[in-house]
Amino acid sequence: MLAVLAALPAILGALAGMVPSIVQLFTLKANNAQQLAMAQLQIQAQKDGVALQVDLANAQADIRQADAIYGFGGGLSGIKWVDALAVFIRPFLTLAFFLIWATMEVFLFIYAVNSGYDLGQLVKLLWPTETQAMFGAIIGFWFGDRMLLRGQQRMAATLAVQPTVTVKGT
Repeated sequence: MLAVLAALPAILGALAGMVPSIVQLFTLKANNAQQLAMAQLQIQAQKDGVALQVDLANAQADIRQADAIYGFGGGLSGIKWVDALAVFIRPFLTLAFFLIWATMEVFLFIYAVNSGYDLGQLVKLLWPTETQAMFGAIIGFWFGDRMLLRGQQRMAATLAVQPTVTVKGT
């Protein structure tokens, strides 16, 4: 028992010498956790910056593409009626074909009503899938291209900033 009491100051002295090291270990662990969090925030900021750069590059590509597509008609010929016709031709053709279609539909409606078709048959006759596809193509031509491009750009930007998940094997 006396030997234990004699060894006790030596043990307590060794433990007291280790306390600063233990405190230093916990401090180092906290500092490392803070540095790790800062590094993760910097990585996220870089990813966000990359997404912004992707969006900017897509917008610039859209502008260059539109300039290239419509560049052929950008210069004026100097003849007013030729310039007016060049601008007017595509909307005019769209309206002309729509008026032809509408006229045919009116006459088809009159014929169907006079022939005794009911409402269900009339709808199938006047609005078949071919007509729906034609109207979808027209609306898509005039309005859909920009919406598709914006959807693709949002998808690319989203994919650029999504965190990657790694699964550790067992």
